[in-house]
Amino acid sequence: MLQSLEVVSAPSTEPITTAEAKAFLRVDHATQDDLIDDLITAARTRIEADAGLSLVTTTWDLTFDTFPEERAIVLPRLPLASVTSITSYNDDDTAATLSSGDYLVDTAQGRIALDDDAAWPTDLRTHSAGVVRFVAGYGAASAVPQPLRLALYQLVAYAFEQPVPLVGVDAVNQAYGAHLAAYRGGQRIA
Repeated sequence: MLQSLEVVSAPSTEPITTAEAKAFLRVDHATQDDLIDDLITAARTRIEADAGLSLVTTTWDLTFDTFPEERAIVLPRLPLASVTSITSYNDDDTAATLSSGDYLVDTAQGRIALDDDAAWPTDLRTHSAGVVRFVAGYGAASAVPQPLRLALYQLVAYAFEQPVPLVGVDAVNQAYGAHLAAYRGGQRIA
């Protein structure tokens, strides 16, 4: 099943502020604030991609060519807060929204499951036939788990101090990986 994931509404805030990052970096001037802001955003997006998470509230569109044969759709970003809509497009490009009474939103597992008497739409166009709009994230920046915030600080500090890509096995990379390990795939393991 071909699918794509697109941000509809980006986070309105980052998990750490410029002031918090500057304190961590021991920077006491404003000349590099724009750079630090960019590093915070880049670090957040890397953590989100690496762990399959949304750190702060983000609205996403998951677009796919066909609905699955299974009775559930697993969403690629966690923690799942809500599903706004499930839209299908028929072969005439007419949109139809699946009734929210036809499916259950399982926020704990990050999936949508059909009710027993419901079915996924059929007679669909051959490309981009379904779109799930959903909201994922821990909510406010203050709700982001501490290990993920620490990983963010580490990436920002590394990029600020050594403006080269984080590659190879080194202490920073190992610490970053350790902070994310428990959250990979959106599940808190430890």
